[in-house]
Amino acid sequence: MKIHKRIFNLSAWLAALAVLIIPGTLHTEGGPLRTEYGFPLRFLTDYHISNSNGSIWFISDMHINLLVYFVNVLFIYAGIHVIVYLKKRLTKKSME
Repeated sequence: MKIHKRIFNLSAWLAALAVLIIPGTLHTEGGPLRTEYGFPLRFLTDYHISNSNGSIWFISDMHINLLVYFVNVLFIYAGIHVIVYLKKRLTKKSME
């Protein structure tokens, strides 16, 4: 099976931009207050801890799970690939 680089690149960007576009899920029970981001699986967790270790970095209270990010990229890649395949199939039938 050939991997289409343009579709893979688009799916990687869509998975990363989903953090900014799709609202996160706020969890208040079971530990510290946190917000989880990502689509379709949550891969970025932002912990809301006040003044943790006196750090001024924005990403100091974040956890990024790269394995789940790559699974998201594969899900989005498969979805785009199916849409492109169906579009080609439908346009081919309409030409006949």
